[in-house]
Amino acid sequence: MLRINWVAFNYHKCDGYGRYSMHLVRALNRRGVDVRPYLTDNVRLPGWMQRMTGLDYSRLTITCTPPYMLCELPGRQWNLTMTEGSVLPDGWAAHTNKCAEHVIVPCEHNREAFVSSGVTVPVNVVPGGTDPHEFPAVRRDYGDRWGRPYTFLSLADRGARKGWVEVYAAFFAAFGPPRQTPDVRLVIKTRPHSNSLIDRIRTADRPDPRIEFWCADIESMADVYAMADCFAIPSRSEGWGMPHREAAMMGLPVIATRYSGLDDGHLDDWAIAVDEFTVEDVPPNTMHVKGEWCKASVPAVAAAMRWCYDNPDAAAARGQRAAQWLRDNQTWDQAADALIALIEEHR
Repeated sequence: MLRINWVAFNYHKCDGYGRYSMHLVRALNRRGVDVRPYLTDNVRLPGWMQRMTGLDYSRLTITCTPPYMLCELPGRQWNLTMTEGSVLPDGWAAHTNKCAEHVIVPCEHNREAFVSSGVTVPVNVVPGGTDPHEFPAVRRDYGDRWGRPYTFLSLADRGARKGWVEVYAAFFAAFGPPRQTPDVRLVIKTRPHSNSLIDRIRTADRPDPRIEFWCADIESMADVYAMADCFAIPSRSEGWGMPHREAAMMGLPVIATRYSGLDDGHLDDWAIAVDEFTVEDVPPNTMHVKGEWCKASVPAVAAAMRWCYDNPDAAAARGQRAAQWLRDNQTWDQAADALIALIEEHR
């Protein structure tokens, strides 16, 4: 039986790293792996106290954190991690080389960023997954379409990185003022206190009644996706793109940029790709992201949004095909299988 420690700084379902750890630990257990999950607080203790927590350093430890949070451990440690930039922030490469014997990233864009930044330990790609039980496909019937607005959903977490600014501009480019297209709406979902620009827009005079800013942590993102007709999220950069795939798993047509972790060689199988974008330097004040990212073309995003609005049944059918493709090819069980194979190769 394969036995490993799994160290994470959280297992919170509203956090990307937390979701990654939660789903992979469950999937590995389903595959018969003996996994001992721990929080990083345990490995920040002095060495003699670490042994009192139950960590068994004869096992391989996989630590699912950003590289700067790694701690030196007595045994073998692999780092399952990611980055949103084209290169690593200062100090990450040296710390990785010091603390980890192997790095696992979810996409080729990440592998190139780690290697080009000076990481000398092996870096392998193990794609992430999606849970079909957490995100069941919803079939949408547009026979009564005119009884409610066609609803676009966008995310505004992590500043502008999710591309919501481009979606906001594209909405007006595609649909004009309220009197021109009243039967459409845009919901921009963010977390509390995570976006100062949105706070300013929300308090502006004469807001567009078709646009709603939803600032809350929600118990189930599946409920959020179920209320939408299309998920417009042309991210500037992603390590993997979990929300994009989770929405697509529910049968939503997803508008996504062909870049970074979204450019997995299969984007056309599960999303409506935006191929028009400019590559720009990441703003210097962006926390934990360095190098370059992309900014999607507003006209291209607007054209994709307008197509979904004008062809709701075709867009919904495309979403159903995407959901099936993800069920067949990118689940957490498949991610666990790939991780197990990598561990067995390097035992």
